[in-house]
Amino acid sequence: MRRYIPLLLALASCGSDQSLDHDLDPIPLARAPIVPGGPATGGLLAQVNTTQGRQPLLVDTGFPINSFVPDGCAGGGQQGWTYLGAVNVLDGSSTAALRASFTNVGLFDVCPGSTGDATTQPAGVLGGSLLANFSVGLTFPRDPAQSASMRLWPSFPGSDDQLGQDGWVALRFDLQGSAAAAQGSGESTLSLPNSRIVLAACGAPRTFSTAEPQETCGKGESSVKVSGENLLLALGTGEGPLILSQSAWARIAKGLGLAADSGTLGDLYTPYKPQTGAATPARFVSLPRLAILQGTTDTSWLGACAELARARRIEWVLANQSLPDTTACFQPCDTSSGNAIATRPYLELGGDMVTAVIDETSEIIRSLNVGVPPHPQVDGIIGAGTLLGTRLQLDYPATPQGRVIATCDATTTRDACWVAPSCVASHGQIRACFGQTASVTAAACP
Repeated sequence: MRRYIPLLLALASCGSDQSLDHDLDPIPLARAPIVPGGPATGGLLAQVNTTQGRQPLLVDTGFPINSFVPDGCAGGGQQGWTYLGAVNVLDGSSTAALRASFTNVGLFDVCPGSTGDATTQPAGVLGGSLLANFSVGLTFPRDPAQSASMRLWPSFPGSDDQLGQDGWVALRFDLQGSAAAAQGSGESTLSLPNSRIVLAACGAPRTFSTAEPQETCGKGESSVKVSGENLLLALGTGEGPLILSQSAWARIAKGLGLAADSGTLGDLYTPYKPQTGAATPARFVSLPRLAILQGTTDTSWLGACAELARARRIEWVLANQSLPDTTACFQPCDTSSGNAIATRPYLELGGDMVTAVIDETSEIIRSLNVGVPPHPQVDGIIGAGTLLGTRLQLDYPATPQGRVIATCDATTTRDACWVAPSCVASHGQIRACFGQTASVTAAACP
């Protein structure tokens, strides 16, 4: 049997004379169910015309290829070959107006798997290799009755610091996913493009409040009181739930006091299954909290959960520094040369997120980890249903690395969604950090 999906990765970069035409207005998108029988707040769906009429076109940032079956997939399409063709993107509303036209692009004439449930069968996928040409704005309303939306820009203005002052958080990333593959034994090897956004995350950290007692830590003890489990997760807007490998969930479950095999057995429908209607066996659980951080690292990187803990300790000091009878000071583990160390930006989501736990040998997990050169193990996918109440700008063209720029809906509570840009809390400096604008009067603890 041919391995269609890996081959698709290679040919998505074909078509140097491609034309990418679009308007600048938001494109309404429909949404697939998160899980069978669940709310329609999952994978993002535009529409496309086929010979069988209009059919869904999946918009999936995590799927690094582009496919389109001109004869449609609703009745069960045939697996075909790569070709240079056109995808005319219609918006997902009832008007189905033409919103973008991508011509002479490398496509694969193959049906992706059903998405969300067995009945939602896309005619193709608008994947990361095409979306990476743009700065892609996405909205994820909580209300299933409201459309999600996509907006395509050539670039997105503003430095990370300027965006932080305006209530956005910028998470830097380097695209991943490149690999070498052949369609079959003895055939030529093909080069696969980088088009996947992978971010660090902290799964199931404890809740936090600036009204709680201060957490202390000595010099070099940044990781002593860390809560949660470090993860690497791809961003996949074509998926519904948060998807985790079994080993990643086992680590999280242990910290939550749950059995590794806890949850409810069910079916996960994703585009990674090329057979129409096929599902991936999954165990569905609930994750109480997820903090998402940058995808790049450096020599001072502590890991997602330790960086989150540091940011929370520094926020606590800034929130309590002027309260009476409080001698708030920055902990020794969070200071250098008498000043607080700059925190890492993060997006924190809460609210019992639907999570699908799947086997390491599944097509999904294996596809996330075919990159060359080898990268650290990617543990799963942040699906569209995990991002409810957020607005994202996937600023692929940004330099020196791309940026996931995120903010929360104005009506969302901190417990459900919270953005924390990087904070430089130097003594005496006036700066907006963690929603506060005040001069830093606190100093390093003795």
